[in-house]
Amino acid sequence: MAMQEKRIALVTGGGTGIGRGIALALARRGMDVALVGRRAAPLEAVAQEVSALGARGVALPTDVTVASERAALIERVHAALGLLDLLVNNAGMMAGGDLVTLSAEEIEQAVALNLTAPMDLTRLALPDLAASRGAVVLVASAVSHVPLPSGSLYTATKTGLRAFGETLRYELEPLGVHLLIAYPPAVKTAMTAGMAAAAGVPIFPMLAPEKAGERIVSALFAHKRELQFGFSEQTTAHLYKIAPWLVKLGLRSQRRRFSRMMKAVRLNRREPTNG
Repeated sequence: MAMQEKRIALVTGGGTGIGRGIALALARRGMDVALVGRRAAPLEAVAQEVSALGARGVALPTDVTVASERAALIERVHAALGLLDLLVNNAGMMAGGDLVTLSAEEIEQAVALNLTAPMDLTRLALPDLAASRGAVVLVASAVSHVPLPSGSLYTATKTGLRAFGETLRYELEPLGVHLLIAYPPAVKTAMTAGMAAAAGVPIFPMLAPEKAGERIVSALFAHKRELQFGFSEQTTAHLYKIAPWLVKLGLRSQRRRFSRMMKAVRLNRREPTNG
């Protein structure tokens, strides 16, 4: 089935940031969207925006880190909209900071949201996606190509998500299920608020989440297998492949700056940003 024929999508973290951008981009292409996240209010707001674009939007408040809630989610989508054609695993949290400063709860929370939830949701959605020859989107991160100082937990979860997707392709291809892995650059969201000031540089460019969402959906409809964007991120990733020692030397010199940036993320984060 061509992407243009697909009708029903589930977007985790759909109430804010990139998830909202993805949901609106899908709605502009005529897809109905089930919006998933912990907080009902932002999900309802985006559902109204989806409806204003001529598609159906439904808010399904869910904590995707809870196995029982994940297990019930697909049936809730069936009841509200029908069988799934597209699963977008977008929900995530910027779990930054030096490892010694993190609690066991923070580590477990980050792994549950950034890695366990998308793995299990993909498993649960596969019967639908195989029947419709649908698609899965994994929103990873540029840090899975270039690990950054003070980001061991976040990098581990996002690199794990990348490895999961690349390995899963062997299972999805015989089923006719397409997989896109997206590696967005720094995006201006509540999760990253404060990073620019903490960086201490005159210009700290961040991409608008609506533009990030549109880029990801455009790549999906173009049937791309991966999407890397952000000029500096792509340049750094390429240099890391050919001269990793040089990139690591530069990153070591900036360890204090990255520590300040990740600390700012933690101070700004009141709860996981899964919508």
